Amino acid sequence: MIHFRYHLLSLTAVFFALGVGILLGGTAGHAWFAVGEQEVLAKMEAKYDRALKSNNELKQQMNQLLSEVERSNEEVIHLMAMRYSSDLSGSKVFVWHEPELKLEPIKRLLRTVGVDVLPYAEGRALSDGLLLVFAHEEPSWLESLPGPRHWLQLEQVPDSPAKQWALLEKVRKLLTEMRVEREKS
Repeated sequence: MIHFRYHLLSLTAVFFALGVGILLGGTAGHAWFAVGEQEVLAKMEAKYDRALKSNNELKQQMNQLLSEVERSNEEVIHLMAMRYSSDLSGSKVFVWHEPELKLEPIKRLLRTVGVDVLPYAEGRALSDGLLLVFAHEEPSWLESLPGPRHWLQLEQVPDSPAKQWALLEKVRKLLTEMRVEREKS
């Protein structure tokens, strides 16, 4: 039979070994863990700094591209003004639109080429002017306008220079047709 002292000594030895292991692991292992943690943290900070720098560079590039697009749009508007000012200068264009549509860019473009832009109210007579209707569906009152068809219905507001150029071409064509009709009569 094993004596109680042997059990007590072996149990004491196990706890002593456990305590020494914890003590050595806590002091020696902590330094190794802290060094590894610092390396990981330094790598993450470096990645963050690179990402931040890349983000700032992309913002600068985007701002530069936006300014180039704006400059290009201004040049296109200038070209449109040069192209259409002689044909459209002094013409009247009435504009009717659904309330939620914003037409300031189109009105500004028409004014740039010399067109007199006037708001249109239902039932008003179109005296020597063209009517631009900006609506998703053709309004019912549009068909009841007297005289020949001197109106143009657009479902969307032209938002690109190419679409705006096409609109000016249609307006020029319709105003020219109206002028020819007036001269014949």
